[in-house]
Amino acid sequence: MPEMPGSNSEMWKGVRRGAGWAVGVGAVLTAASVLRDGPREALKGAIKLGLRGRELAAEASEQIRDVYAEVQSEQGAPAEPVDGRTS
Repeated sequence: MPEMPGSNSEMWKGVRRGAGWAVGVGAVLTAASVLRDGPREALKGAIKLGLRGRELAAEASEQIRDVYAEVQSEQGAPAEPVDGRTS
């Protein structure tokens, strides 16, 4: 996937930092759940959390691509697929 302009900006650094915190908090919560409910329930919870995280990431990615395409169209540039796919 081609890199979007400005992908090393402060915003993206913040997004990566936030994702790191989310993973850390998730690990702590998972460890607490294992100690409380046992490994099976903790595993189920981790899977559910992972699935929800995927959904949220897909929605965020779609919104970012939409905004990127809007900016390109406002500047008069032809909108190219950000992910390299053609329709």
